Amino acid sequence: MKRLLTIVAIGSLLAGTLARHVEARTVIYPAENACPVVANRPDRNPTIREQIAHTARGDIAYYRFGKGSPIVLQTGYRATLSEWDTAFLTGLAKEHQVIVFDNRGIGRSDHASSFTTEDMADDLDALVGTLRLRDVTLLGWSMGGAIVTQLALYHPSNIQRIVLMSAPAPGRLGVPVAPGVMAALSGAPGTTFDDVMKVLFPSSAVKTASKCFRQNMFSPADYGNPPVSAAVTAGQSALLAAWDRDDVAADALSKLRIDTLVLSGAKDQVLHEQNGKALASAIPRAQFLDIKAAGHAMMYQYPNALSAAVNRFIARSPNTGSMP
Repeated sequence: MKRLLTIVAIGSLLAGTLARHVEARTVIYPAENACPVVANRPDRNPTIREQIAHTARGDIAYYRFGKGSPIVLQTGYRATLSEWDTAFLTGLAKEHQVIVFDNRGIGRSDHASSFTTEDMADDLDALVGTLRLRDVTLLGWSMGGAIVTQLALYHPSNIQRIVLMSAPAPGRLGVPVAPGVMAALSGAPGTTFDDVMKVLFPSSAVKTASKCFRQNMFSPADYGNPPVSAAVTAGQSALLAAWDRDDVAADALSKLRIDTLVLSGAKDQVLHEQNGKALASAIPRAQFLDIKAAGHAMMYQYPNALSAAVNRFIARSPNTGSMP
């Protein structure tokens, strides 16, 4: 009941503000091939190898491919860099240099005992600085959206623009993940692959997602597909719980002066679409796409449409006169 009242309260608040402050658009993307044959998959290119950035925050393992202005992808809860959809990455790489990396404590990225949004935002900032990236776009998916938002709020100087995909809104603005969904995502005992697919995708897409998800993942030959430890799971769970309580970040969103694209799925069963609406309403220079029929892992449903939308947003920033 508390969660329902939160949704109703946020919905009432946004009803009178979203249209005034946000360039908002609802889109219906045509269905895409769930098991695409992707030409020029970066993870099939033998010259693309895992690299290590020796940052002031420790070692960060990453892959880098494509040409153009850089876009750094911050992944989500309990995810490795292999969780990115290959067709989505390939679409981005047509116009941009793409960097994907493992969060602290995963794979060859340094292990750590602390996993706050500040810790992980500082890691991301250190990666951008170490690689000497300019005109950079940061894209955060799910929990990664909280990390990107944190960095944009407190260390914005090296960031040109951000994309928040299926991201949680902080503090009183957000609608938290339901306990049952959190249990599935955290790998609670008895959780199956199909259970995870059922929360990442809407019911209409679960069957094809279960069939195609693994083959669509970014899987370079030299990548070890590392496990996610119990310590990382606990640390990232605590991060999300703290973000749910972070009213300081919620208040600070109105001061954010970075071009922002918010992507939200109307069928997201992990993070209610009110999270996206709240983020877009609070951030002054936000654009908002509400994608009908999209679930939490929307990049697997609409890799071509979403990569094209992100590419257009970047091309039109900072003078973003029209929507993607």
